[in-house]
Amino acid sequence: MEQTLYLDIGNSRLKAAAYQQATWHTIAGISVTDQDLHEKLKHICKPYHHITVASVRRVLQPGKLQEMLGIPVTGITRFDIPADSIRYKSVDTLGIDRYLACLGAWNVNRTTTEASSVIVSDAGTACTVDVMDREGVYLGGVIMPGLSMMIDALGSGADGLFDVSADLPVHWPPDTTEAALQAGTAGSFLAAWQEHVKKHQYLYPDASVWITGGDAPFLEMHATPKATNHPHLVFEGMRCFLQSMQ
Repeated sequence: MEQTLYLDIGNSRLKAAAYQQATWHTIAGISVTDQDLHEKLKHICKPYHHITVASVRRVLQPGKLQEMLGIPVTGITRFDIPADSIRYKSVDTLGIDRYLACLGAWNVNRTTTEASSVIVSDAGTACTVDVMDREGVYLGGVIMPGLSMMIDALGSGADGLFDVSADLPVHWPPDTTEAALQAGTAGSFLAAWQEHVKKHQYLYPDASVWITGGDAPFLEMHATPKATNHPHLVFEGMRCFLQSMQ
């Protein structure tokens, strides 16, 4: 495990981390559209004896990565999830990162506190709000536009509007166009996220709430209920999954 590099390949970024001395270390974050992606990937993988990858992108699947890197690669895909660990009805279209983020939170939760269900939000390009029950069974959840996607869509979709920072207006009602846009993007993102969490909590009142991803700090600052921000949940899920296979 100490010589393993973990790759989480999402819609927009490739993230690499290593687990050493009981701590996660971020190794790299690269845009998947980077023209030098393959060369950069070879460089960061070179010191490691083994690669574990979870990818939502078809062009960067385990077989192709092993051929390119010349290093043993273990892939974790949606089809590797045990049948008794998932109740999602369309597994063929499930992003494996959703399952792994839940598994990571569930694993951290059960090793540090009393076991409970988990509500996990990966706030990235898209924002997911998913549930895993106390037995470690993935149940599904919500996929909504991420905060940056909402800001970009409103700023580019209407003449005379513009992109704004991901923040909430100071005064209500918003009394400038900038504040109005912030209320309509960041405010709407926050309101929708809180409502989805609330619906999950109604069915699973014992659940702890976890967040990860690029916009997790925004949710950590503004959201109710309060959530635990863990930037390495997908990697923790990958590590837990590998341990269960041994």
